[in-house]
Amino acid sequence: MRFLFNAFGRLQRFRILAVITLIYLFGFLLTRVALLFWFADWRQLRFADWLNVFQTGLRFDLLIALLGIQTQLWHFTWIGRSWLKTRPSRWFIEFCWLFAFCFVPQFAVIESLFFSEFDGRLNYIAFEYLVYPTEVCCNIWQSFPVIELTSLVALVGGGMWWVMRRRFHRMLDDQMPLRQRVGVFVGVWTLIVGLWLTSDMGSMNVTKNRPANECAGNGVYSFLYHAWTCQIDYDQSYLTIKPEIAAAEVRKRIFTAADEWHETSQNPFDRTVRQAEPRRDWNVVIVMEESLGSDFVGALGDDRGLTPCLDKLATQGLLFDNFYATGNRTARALEAVMTTLPPIPTESILKRDHSKHVYTLAHVLADRGYNRLFMTTGRGIFDGRRKFLTDNGFDRFIEQKDFVNPVFVNAWGASDEDLFNKALTELDGLHDEGKPFFACLLSVSNHRPFTYPDGRIDRPSSQQRRDNAVKYADWSIGMFFDKVGEHAWKKNTLFVVMGDHGARVFGSQLFPMKSYRVPVLMLGPDEVGKGARCSTLACSLDIAPTIMGLLGGDYRSTFFGRDVRHLPPEQGYALMQHNHDVALLTADQRLVVLDARRQAWVYTLDPKTFALKPERLPPKDRVQATAAFFQTAYRLYYDERLFPTLDAASITGAPASESSAIVPASHAVATKRP
Repeated sequence: MRFLFNAFGRLQRFRILAVITLIYLFGFLLTRVALLFWFADWRQLRFADWLNVFQTGLRFDLLIALLGIQTQLWHFTWIGRSWLKTRPSRWFIEFCWLFAFCFVPQFAVIESLFFSEFDGRLNYIAFEYLVYPTEVCCNIWQSFPVIELTSLVALVGGGMWWVMRRRFHRMLDDQMPLRQRVGVFVGVWTLIVGLWLTSDMGSMNVTKNRPANECAGNGVYSFLYHAWTCQIDYDQSYLTIKPEIAAAEVRKRIFTAADEWHETSQNPFDRTVRQAEPRRDWNVVIVMEESLGSDFVGALGDDRGLTPCLDKLATQGLLFDNFYATGNRTARALEAVMTTLPPIPTESILKRDHSKHVYTLAHVLADRGYNRLFMTTGRGIFDGRRKFLTDNGFDRFIEQKDFVNPVFVNAWGASDEDLFNKALTELDGLHDEGKPFFACLLSVSNHRPFTYPDGRIDRPSSQQRRDNAVKYADWSIGMFFDKVGEHAWKKNTLFVVMGDHGARVFGSQLFPMKSYRVPVLMLGPDEVGKGARCSTLACSLDIAPTIMGLLGGDYRSTFFGRDVRHLPPEQGYALMQHNHDVALLTADQRLVVLDARRQAWVYTLDPKTFALKPERLPPKDRVQATAAFFQTAYRLYYDERLFPTLDAASITGAPASESSAIVPASHAVATKRP
């Protein structure tokens, strides 16, 4: 013990940084303990799991703490005593102290709030949200007691600063030769390099409990990692197979015997889909519900009575009860439904830089003479929605600024009832043009801060909870369909009501399957599929081909999805993405997961509890099939080969220079890793 005190004393001015480092470590430790007890099922953890969580966490925390003192470390090392005591230097140092002391409680609050919503440390979602400060700041302001929390942070951080500043100034007066200062500097950086090389995101996986593994990490490290790797090179980071084998693997799964393959096309999946049913030019309206997971829907087993309107509609149409979202963001749902492209890790193609020429359902329907409308009550700039959709087949885009006197507006946009009431007017106008129309309506109300007006549901509006937001979203759907019956175009319209993703990512599994299940309901003219159910395993990629199957007639396609109605149940599968992991779930309940360290994992899924039981050896054929989907999607996207090879005049909505033979674009996406 005396040795430690003597060593601490010899640090001279660097004792300040040692104290700040300890404060960082103590703050991170308290945050980890709180997260474990609040969000992880800690009773399932063994003693060895606890040790692994805290041992791993200490490595991450120490790395971040040492990086957090770098400004002062450089200042103390290279600035002599006379300059160190000048007024500008002391002001700068005081600011660094105040920032450090406030950062610890501030980050603990941020992590707790983020963990409560996403059941994990700060990840790529947090990084993506920073690009849209309007939505994020308004959401935080409307959802949480910001003033109270900020006051608490200022009180704790400012109090520590006030108590420690005089002691720190006395330590600054200690003289220390340059050689000793450089020795401390080199020692700190040697430790940083050692921790850097031995700590990565994969080292967080120390238990079989996902929230516990999240707690083993560090939120600052996780945030920086996901910001650094938001667009990683798939070919360098994931398992791959030969391109020609990959293409053959995918064709084997998405082609039917009746399809006519265009072998000379730039796209290996370019085909004419031959359908036995005659062409029907029905209108198509997709209602994409924000955060509406299957676990809220009474028709799918929930007993809380949150969705009476949707449950009633389920008796009037075709209900798909085994659908999975491809991701946990709305951008992923739009990408999947419109393009049927497997989700490239980690960022949706809505925000990537090769998205001006992507083949979509809107293009297919444009070739049939449809008008194409997209409506959302949020801002079109969010997640790049307006640009992506108007670049790729939609001829009209309505957003928040187009709504006059809405019932309410929160951080994410105007209310669901505003969306549906305006949609009725817009669809009347499209009907009057005498052409079939395709419209996608994207709601936003079922999202924190869970806003809804008085008089809509049977609970007081002061209770801003998820359950009440779901009830309001359901009420709005019921209101819309009640009014639809009064409009002439209803009898000739196919409606698709679906959840874009689950409400939140939760559970102890490494890949949170329960959060990915979503309801899909199709209501067509002539009572198509009335009261029927389809339990074939599928995912959001299959929405567009299933719609085209109901519309009948032949069409040109490069889609990865399939018509679920005509699919043998044993051939069902779902493709998904979670953070940096991608996965393929097959009908026999086996899940293959590929991670960014070129590894594959296989689990058996319990369809009732959604528990994942790991298997020892990944079957080669399943790993090969999983790799085929994702590597092919990645390469086609960056080579800009998602369109069929057609003459320019035959592709509505695409410039002639783009729709003729496309030369694969060279691309370089830097592989980044903290």
